[in-house]
Amino acid sequence: MRNAKDYQAAKRFPIFKGYIDHFNETSIDNDIPGMLSFFFIQGQIAVPYVRIPWGPAHLDPRNHVFWIQSSRTGKSIAWEFIGDILRDVGVPSDLYTTGTDAGLIGGFEMEEDEDGNKQAILKEGMLTGRKALNFDEGSIILNPNKHSQETVLYLQSACNPVGSNNNKLVKHTKLGRIETESLVSLWITTYPPSGVKEYVLTRGIFQRVLLYWSHWNTDRRKAVSMIRAESAFKRTPPMEISYEDITDYFNALDKRLRNRVLSVTETPFVEWDGMSREEQESLIQSAMTEVFKADEGTFYPALRDAIDDYYSLLSGLNPSIMEVVASFVPAMENNTIIFATHMAMLDESWIVKGEHVDMAKDILYDIFKNLILWLEDEVNIGPKTQEKAAQRGKWATAYHQVEGIDLGNRGDGWKAKTKVLKIYETQNDCSRGSAYNNFERWGEPMFDNAKDGRVAFIRLKENLE
Repeated sequence: MRNAKDYQAAKRFPIFKGYIDHFNETSIDNDIPGMLSFFFIQGQIAVPYVRIPWGPAHLDPRNHVFWIQSSRTGKSIAWEFIGDILRDVGVPSDLYTTGTDAGLIGGFEMEEDEDGNKQAILKEGMLTGRKALNFDEGSIILNPNKHSQETVLYLQSACNPVGSNNNKLVKHTKLGRIETESLVSLWITTYPPSGVKEYVLTRGIFQRVLLYWSHWNTDRRKAVSMIRAESAFKRTPPMEISYEDITDYFNALDKRLRNRVLSVTETPFVEWDGMSREEQESLIQSAMTEVFKADEGTFYPALRDAIDDYYSLLSGLNPSIMEVVASFVPAMENNTIIFATHMAMLDESWIVKGEHVDMAKDILYDIFKNLILWLEDEVNIGPKTQEKAAQRGKWATAYHQVEGIDLGNRGDGWKAKTKVLKIYETQNDCSRGSAYNNFERWGEPMFDNAKDGRVAFIRLKENLE
C-alpha cells in the first residue's frame, strides 16, 4: 500500500495528516493503521448523533479495525497514542486481553443486602454502551477457549448498526435474560497465528471489520530500529499540527454534531440531556435524513464508480476464493458510505459529495486489494506469470540505474541495496515498507547478496544478466 500521506484525504485535510504524523512518532512505519485509527476515533465521537439512512435500514459511523502483523512491530504501543486521544476527548475506552463471554455481555452476581437476603444483580459487560475497546491479543477471537465460545457471535452483533434489532446482545441464564445494546468500536490486533487465513475465509466477523495485514521482514525491522536510534536522548520537536489541535478538532466535532441534531429536531439541549438512550436513539433516527444528505449530482455516480472498482479486483481470481472475496464487497460498499460521511465531517459539510466518496474509495480500494493479495497466497494460488514478469522488470530497471562497485575478490557489479530500493520506491510511487515487501517477494530470488562492513549489496544473478 501507499504511504498514508499520499492519499487524497491526507493532502486535503491538514488535521488528518497531522494526526497521522503524531501516530507515526509513537508507532513507526505503521501509517496505514494510524490512518484507520483516526476514523476509529471519529466514529466514536459521531456514534451518539449520526445514523446514515439506507433504504429501510441504516448504518452508523463506527469503524472497527482488525490489524494482523508480526509481534514487536508497534501494534501495542499504538494504543498508547490512541488511548491518550480518547481520554482527552472524553470517549470511554477499555482493554480486553482475556476473559469470558460473561465479561463481554455482562452477567448476574449474587449480593446480600444488610438483612442477609440474597439477590441477583446484573453487572454490565465490556460490550455494553459507548466505548472504544482494544482487543490487544485478537488471537482469543481466532482460538476461543471453553469460556469464550460465543465471543465471536457477540462481537458480530456489537458491529451491527446501532439502533437496529441486530445490535442487541442477548444471553439467557438460569438467573434471567441479559439484553444489552452496544455502541462499542473494536480495535483488534494480533500476530499472524497458524491458520488465521482459513479463519478469515470462513468466519463472518471479518466482513464486519476493516482487516489490515502487513508483513514485516528483517530489513523493515532494522529500518525502524535505525529511526528509533536517532531519537535516543532527544525529545520530539514541535509539529505543525499540535496534539492540542487534534483534540480540539475532535471536541469541536462532538459539539458540531450534537448541535446539528438539536437544530434539525428543534430540541433544547436540556431536553436532550435528560432523555434516556432509547429516546435519544428515536430522535436521531427520526432526523437521520436531515443531518447528512447526499449531493444528488455527484454522490451516486461516484459510489457507482467505487463499486465498479471493487468488483474489478475480483477479475481473474481463482474460483476457490472468488465467492469468499465477493462476500466482502457489501462491507466495502457500507464502509465507502461511512468513510465518505467521515470525509464530510473533516470538510465541515453536511452534504456528502462525490469527492468525499472518491477520498473514501482511495483508501478502501487499497485495503481491499491488500486483503485479496494476502488471501490469494493462502490458497496456494501462485503468483500470476504476467505479474511475476512485470515485477522482475521493475526490479531490473531500478537495479540498472545504480552505479556498480568492485568488492575485491567478490568481483564487480555490486550495487547498494538501499539505493536500488529507493529507486524502486520512487519509480513505483510506493512506501518504503511496500518496497521492502516487494523485494522480499519478487526481487530476492533475482540477486546474489554480499556485505561490505554494514552496507548490503546485491548483484543480478548471472542467468538473469
